[in-house]
Amino acid sequence: MNLPQRHAHMGEIVQATQVSTSGLEPRRARIIIVLLALCMALQMTSYGMIFPLFARKIGDFGDGVAVLATSLMAYSLAGMIAAPFMGSLADRFGRRPLILGSFAIFTAAFTGYYLAADSLVFIVIRGLAGALTAGLGPATMGLVADIAPEDERARWIGVIGGGTSAGFIIGPVAGGLLYDQWGYGPPFLASIGMALLTLLVTFFAIPETHTREERRRETLYQRRAASLAPKTGTAVSFAASLPHPLMAFGTLLFINLSMIFAWFFIDPQLPFYVFDELGWSTAQFGSAISFYGWAALFGSLALGQSSDRLGRKPVLIVGLVLHAAQYVGLMLSNVYWVIAAAFIIAGLGEALLTPALSAAYLDITPEEHRSRAMGIKGAVGSLGSLLAPALVMVVIGFVPPQSVFLISAALILSTALLVFIALRLPGRTEGARDLNWQVSQERIMVAQSTLNSMTVSAATARKLRLPTARF
Repeated sequence: MNLPQRHAHMGEIVQATQVSTSGLEPRRARIIIVLLALCMALQMTSYGMIFPLFARKIGDFGDGVAVLATSLMAYSLAGMIAAPFMGSLADRFGRRPLILGSFAIFTAAFTGYYLAADSLVFIVIRGLAGALTAGLGPATMGLVADIAPEDERARWIGVIGGGTSAGFIIGPVAGGLLYDQWGYGPPFLASIGMALLTLLVTFFAIPETHTREERRRETLYQRRAASLAPKTGTAVSFAASLPHPLMAFGTLLFINLSMIFAWFFIDPQLPFYVFDELGWSTAQFGSAISFYGWAALFGSLALGQSSDRLGRKPVLIVGLVLHAAQYVGLMLSNVYWVIAAAFIIAGLGEALLTPALSAAYLDITPEEHRSRAMGIKGAVGSLGSLLAPALVMVVIGFVPPQSVFLISAALILSTALLVFIALRLPGRTEGARDLNWQVSQERIMVAQSTLNSMTVSAATARKLRLPTARF
């Protein structure tokens, strides 16, 4: 074939030697995700330093499990209401504002927990924090989906999960040791300082990945779709934005609900149980949480991509079974190292489960509604963390801790069985965002033939005399 060819009215036809893809260059995308994982590690470290102290602080107010459960309910109820709206805001205004705003609110909330004078103030602050930070999860997952190839989503979600887990390696141990040595002041002040550091790192390191041009294009697309729809209105728009198939979406939401419910069902009881009945120190409790974090961290880095290779469903099932180990260990043993080993196994389950679950959501969600779908996921999780402590308050007087742990274990194992029976995920479009697409001679010839036909058709329509291109 003779290339290039010149036509007076069309300029020069040039053979393409590479394909230009939209979006960030792969290396830059990887750097952004790693930096975001670092920010999540800093954030969860700051939270982990004060998490074991909530029960101590409420105990000093003269209250117990019921008040801690109420504070969880306030956080969860606010998050459940706010999460879908926050997810929509991340789709409409970008990921970066929601991430930065959430980290700023965490800083203010940690300060409020430290200065709270009574249980009521503590509960109110926790409720406000739940509402105003509900956009962090949807915005984070939306950012990963924006820049990670489809066939590597679980891998990079696992990196984010590894950052989160890293916070639970350092934070609880450091917070427990500082409290045992010097009381509330040092761990809370260190937590507040680290939260501020997280905000600064995020401000300078994390760019916007859902650009104004992309948001404008998606808005125009949605308006066009609405104008062509037989019916218009909010209901149609909302239904179109949901992940499909709806049965798979519902099953994934139940997985999320059961995981959150199981943990928050034992969460108000757990610190009082290990402090009062098992005689653990705050540092021991923090260390047990840290073992979970170590397992989740290394598991996320080593196993996070498993569902990209083996499929989402089998990895979800195995992850749920392993995740139940922490509840089984608490139920069957009062030996510290046995419980710690159970937490390690559960952390490995979390490392398998979380990336596969989030990637499964993104696989079936329209691109322009990713953060909204993750907001719905967050709202359902908040529902679980609302119902669980409410149930704890009902049963606390006559149900022993071992029965509480048994209920959580049974729920997680039943969910694994449900996934085995009911979950049907459509096949993923392989190579939908393949950044290693190769030029082939056949593709070149097809493109040239198409362009030549268009040229001839245009010339004929304009009654131009144009020599046919030679191939």
